[in-house]
Amino acid sequence: MIEGSEDIGKQKGTETDMSEIIPAVYVHMEGFTAFFRRTHLITGNQITLPCPSYANILGLISACTDKTVCPRDTRIGFEFRHASEDQDLERTQRLALKNESLKQHSEGKGLLRRQMHFRPQLDLYLTNLELAHSFTNPAAPPCLGRSQDLCWITKVEIVDLIPAKSGNIGSTMISNRIVKTNIPSYIVRSAEWFNNDVTGITRKVGAVGFYQAIEPNNDNTRINVTMDNLFHPSNLANPEDVIYLHEWSKPLIRVSKHRPRKMKR
Repeated sequence: MIEGSEDIGKQKGTETDMSEIIPAVYVHMEGFTAFFRRTHLITGNQITLPCPSYANILGLISACTDKTVCPRDTRIGFEFRHASEDQDLERTQRLALKNESLKQHSEGKGLLRRQMHFRPQLDLYLTNLELAHSFTNPAAPPCLGRSQDLCWITKVEIVDLIPAKSGNIGSTMISNRIVKTNIPSYIVRSAEWFNNDVTGITRKVGAVGFYQAIEPNNDNTRINVTMDNLFHPSNLANPEDVIYLHEWSKPLIRVSKHRPRKMKR
């Protein structure tokens, strides 16, 4: 069942233009673990991003909808939380190339350290209302990173996103094109999306940019910011709390809704 939102016409004692309010799908997810790989880190100890990238979230939405969701399909706002963060030891299957084929490595399995989020929570805000059904009846199990980082959906409802010039923001990823001053965060370079509509070849990287990734904390302390693309969701009790609604880079891509085409030989 998808719940509705209440009409809100005022914020912080000032009149809000109703035409500027954006209806959105709110989705709350929880899990046991989460891992968001850094783009340029492939081997060695695996360090997670402080919060999911927009490519991570597009992949999560695509899994639930059973089709590729691209930037033109929806704008995304999110807030990430966790109970703790630590490293874990993980066994890996090591392969070696022999006679033009992959074989088990002669020295057996490997061992690496992987940093992970524990008891993660993700609040999603999507401007495409048609996506609500995909979360009430997901086509595939949603994951917060790897396939073993399974999560469950606890709430889906329609809310209003009310424009704000400033407010208190939680853990999210903000484009350096939007925020002009440094806030307490990690500067990361990440892809916004990948184009993977041709089978048999490596996916193509979409726009790549620098982001300020705000790290989650245990006491839910928020950071006061003043910038564009801030909105107060009507489901948050504190009128000072806001989210950042991501503005995609140009040019945007639209992936075909048909099945992925095969590579010509």
